[in-house]
Amino acid sequence: MKQNLAISYVRFSTIEQRGGDSVRRQTEATEAYCKKNGLTLTDEFRLKDLGKSAYKGIHRNATGALGQLEKQVADGKIPKGTVLIVENLDRLSREDIVTAQLLLLNLINKGIEIVALSDNERRYSKVSLAANPFELMISIMVMSRAHEESKIKSYRVKESWVNRNKLAAEGRHINIRLPSWLESKNKKYFVTPTKAEVIKRIFKLYLDGFGTQSIAQILIKEKVANIAKNKNGKKLWHPSYIQRILKSKEVIGFYTGATPDVPNYFPAIISESDFYAVQAIIKERYSYKGQKNNNPHPLSHLLKCDLCGESVVRCLGNGYFYFQCHGAHLKICDPKTMSIYGTEQALLRVLASTGPTAAGLDDQSARQVRQEVEAQNGRINELEEKIATASKLFIKNPSEAGTKILQQMELEKMTLVRQVEKSRNDKFLVDHRADWKEVKARLEAEIKSAGQFPLEVIPLSVKLVNGNLEYLRHVPTKNENEIIALRETLRGYIQRIGIDIPKMKATIHFKSGEQIFVEFRKTNSYPRAYSYRVGNGEWIDIGKDPRR
Repeated sequence: MKQNLAISYVRFSTIEQRGGDSVRRQTEATEAYCKKNGLTLTDEFRLKDLGKSAYKGIHRNATGALGQLEKQVADGKIPKGTVLIVENLDRLSREDIVTAQLLLLNLINKGIEIVALSDNERRYSKVSLAANPFELMISIMVMSRAHEESKIKSYRVKESWVNRNKLAAEGRHINIRLPSWLESKNKKYFVTPTKAEVIKRIFKLYLDGFGTQSIAQILIKEKVANIAKNKNGKKLWHPSYIQRILKSKEVIGFYTGATPDVPNYFPAIISESDFYAVQAIIKERYSYKGQKNNNPHPLSHLLKCDLCGESVVRCLGNGYFYFQCHGAHLKICDPKTMSIYGTEQALLRVLASTGPTAAGLDDQSARQVRQEVEAQNGRINELEEKIATASKLFIKNPSEAGTKILQQMELEKMTLVRQVEKSRNDKFLVDHRADWKEVKARLEAEIKSAGQFPLEVIPLSVKLVNGNLEYLRHVPTKNENEIIALRETLRGYIQRIGIDIPKMKATIHFKSGEQIFVEFRKTNSYPRAYSYRVGNGEWIDIGKDPRR
């Protein structure tokens, strides 16, 4: 392993932050630092603790990325000189100052260098601390402040919840996020009648023997409006949401945000006898907890149906995998299927041979864009230093002329910042154009391994199947971590891949705004052979599915 290895560590505290800019900001800043300093950042060492608080050290347990890194460092599996890059030291820890400092010093003592990007890219190492012990004081102040901020925030949140629970227990109105069928007006809660009727219908159907999937199909067929408060604009009924309604104690009037639950707080929609009868049925139906197997594929979460917008999912039937729109399971979309082998092979080959910005900048233009952005950032940094120096002089000797000079410098800085923003899109395309070359090798490796059936069928226990006692389990034969790494990389470049299964067509939508149109076809012979073409180009043969 090379000595110029870099480790990226991204963390945020609450899962709600996933929809924000935190991951992109931390990731792009890390990648820019690695490029500038000639560090190697591999997918294996892009570590993330998403939705894990650093205040109580949850991110350092056995399941946390930082906790696993600590163990690898302690076991000597990470070479000395490796650079751990974080946005700020508070990403590493917000625990008490003694615990936080021990974490920092233990990593440094094992030869790990730590870079805090937002702190002027300050680098903490044995050498830097020996040369300038004051840097250790800086780290103590930063981590101490982070702990105090989290401590105060935790106290305020706790007090807020305590007060809220107290008010709820007293039957008083509180401001909370309400279930979709409830409204608040003049400090009183009201049930929306139309939504209440839908909930009653769901409970009745379930008690009549219908499952959540069947109920979803019935509601969709009858064009019953979804009562959920959907942020993503989806209007379809899903079994998971129906299951959530069936388990929600709010339908019988409980407020579940307090400990213990507060009864008779909301207006009840369902009788307690019906509610608990449903809970008994749910428990009976879902008493078996079988083994969950992820079995990811490189394009999962990217494939979307062009007809209804639902996800295109992998299904298993008669020992063979195929793609089908999830809407087909809800009986709102075409039930036709597509070959996993033919579809994946074609799309992966198209991506490996083209990719984002393929029709964009040439090498010379790419270099010019990078140089221009770097020059603009350099001028901004230089100007900021001048503004800082001028500000100190102005504080000592304030004058009207000094005020004008500072205003002119600030105006010049704002102009440069706007210029950088204009160049941002070009730089994004350039950086991803360069990075895509590294992705191609992994795409090509995945293409070569496509002949290997992704799941191995092994005996697990016995079951009567066609007169034979047999029960099979499918286990992955390919390295899931490698597939997931490739999938997550592709999701960084691709917005979605729209699939029209009946017409056997696809459109790859890149985040850069580019689109690639792909068409598929298959032979009528068995086993089938597949081919594809990009746009109106020549048909390219894929061959027969080796797994058949």
